[in-house]
Amino acid sequence: TSDDHAKMQWIHYFRNIIQCYQVVIEGWPNNIPFANLSKASSAIPDLEMLLRKWESGTTYWKAIDDAE
Repeated sequence: TSDDHAKMQWIHYFRNIIQCYQVVIEGWPNNIPFANLSKASSAIPDLEMLLRKWESGTTYWKAIDDAE
């Protein structure tokens, strides 16, 4: 986003992340609910897998335009 102070906001994700910064998360694993991770999953293997997906680029922020 080029905003060094941007923070993830689960509660208002659409408004505060997608609309504000025009980005979405691609590649989120199906077995982990798309929600605040402190509430969605406490399984260490799931969280480690999600971290590996971010580190490998399989899960990533995708820039979108107004049409999307």
